[in-house]
Amino acid sequence: MLRKIKLTAPGQLELTTEDEVLNVTEDTVKIEVKACGICGSDLALYNGTRDLSNEHYFGHEFSGIVIDPGKGANGLKAGMRVASELVHGCGQCWYCRNGLENYCKGLNDVLIPGGFTEQTLVTNTKSYSYLSPIPDDLDFPTAALMEAANCAFRVAIKADIKPGDTVLVFGLGAIGFIGALILKSMGAGKIVGADRSPLRLEQVRKTGLIDVLDTSEADWLDKAKELISSTQGFDVIIEATGAPAVLKDTFKAVRHGGRIVVGSVYHGTVDGFDPLPIMRKELTIVGAKGSAPVRKSNGYSAVVDKVVQLKDELQKLITVYDYEDALTAFADARSGKAVKSVIKFAD
Repeated sequence: MLRKIKLTAPGQLELTTEDEVLNVTEDTVKIEVKACGICGSDLALYNGTRDLSNEHYFGHEFSGIVIDPGKGANGLKAGMRVASELVHGCGQCWYCRNGLENYCKGLNDVLIPGGFTEQTLVTNTKSYSYLSPIPDDLDFPTAALMEAANCAFRVAIKADIKPGDTVLVFGLGAIGFIGALILKSMGAGKIVGADRSPLRLEQVRKTGLIDVLDTSEADWLDKAKELISSTQGFDVIIEATGAPAVLKDTFKAVRHGGRIVVGSVYHGTVDGFDPLPIMRKELTIVGAKGSAPVRKSNGYSAVVDKVVQLKDELQKLITVYDYEDALTAFADARSGKAVKSVIKFAD
């Protein structure tokens, strides 16, 4: 009998126990899920802004233990501690051949039924891997941030920062906050986080890791510029809210010749969008779609090292919930009370 968090319809979650047997194939491994984080895309399914009928999985930010390694591709063995993230693509498809390995496969082709259950199957072949081994001293709830950290690493790389660059991060969910920490570790100068959620702002402020400001206040832009002692604006802007209207605010906050990295999944259009600043301020605007492989020379994930390096900081943004409190975890993720909700199935 497997415990599962089941999304039956938009806005309807159930905690169920099902008599289900997952049969490993030659291209999959079976994972005992220990912890799974709630992603913004999970909330989009819950809120009905994504079509649930087209999804084969629910939950993709998880950590756990290999139960059955199948053919043992990529060195996976029974008992190995692992976490989800894109380690490498096939190398043969159009996306891989054009430097876009993060498009190699959709998660519908990789996970059945996903991380919000005690066991899941994960595609793992010699030419494709979505699982990274994790060290023994990395706890499972923190390791469940691996996939989000991979996405944030993609954002940080696209930011192309120079030492001392000032950075304004719109959206203090997991991607924005982890991205800020990674940029800081890469040599960014002053980093400011911006959000409209009082609950989220309070949680991030408590960590003491970055300065924050409330963009619902009329003078937020003046306060932002005061924090960096510049009337010109920020060198780099990270847009991680998923709110289309915020894109207009990025144009106001960035300096001439600055860079805007869009790491959000939008579910709407921008009313009254004025593209003129792109030319007038000679802006560089780039997208960042994670997760994307970031590998060391030995082929292993570089994101594992980054998560271990930032473990103490990352733990400050996690709120861990037992499986029985999963509905509360989703409610807190929606409201902003939790920066990152992680549901624990077992120790």
